[in-house]
Amino acid sequence: MGIDIREATGADVGALSATGRRLFIQAYGNISGAEDLASHVEEYFGESAVAAEFAKPDVQYLLAMDKHEIAGFMKIRQSAIPDCVPASKAIEVQQLYVCARHQRKGIGRLLTDRAVPIAQQGGFEGLWLSVWQDADWAVEFYRAYGYQVMGTTDFRLGQSRYTDFLMWLPLDPVS
Repeated sequence: MGIDIREATGADVGALSATGRRLFIQAYGNISGAEDLASHVEEYFGESAVAAEFAKPDVQYLLAMDKHEIAGFMKIRQSAIPDCVPASKAIEVQQLYVCARHQRKGIGRLLTDRAVPIAQQGGFEGLWLSVWQDADWAVEFYRAYGYQVMGTTDFRLGQSRYTDFLMWLPLDPVS
């Protein structure tokens, strides 16, 4: 397949911003109005937003590289843990996106496989995430990996409100 997984560096911020914008629109562009979508994409994937996130010590980006192109990426971070997640110390998978032409090639699994030991080595009990409950492709992937639905939460995209599943992947401690 020729995909390499690596941690992002400061030099990747511009490409990561552009890729994040494109992949979010690819995944969710048909469920929202153009104005709401543009506002959300700028807030979460604008270059200054990505640079600010990248600078935080509790945030890490993992890149799936196909030669010099970002084929997918994952953003993990330490954040407040929802009450339904049975852990006192867990890492949030805040973003996981794969380019359409690279989907169904195992890139999401490769990115998650890289995040698991990061969490284990940090003494975290598992990974948690929220995912739109109607994103069947994503929910199916997470369930196949071993995530369990633990609850739901609201997700706002501009003026629209959606229901997300809160999912949890318990991890074995590093011995």
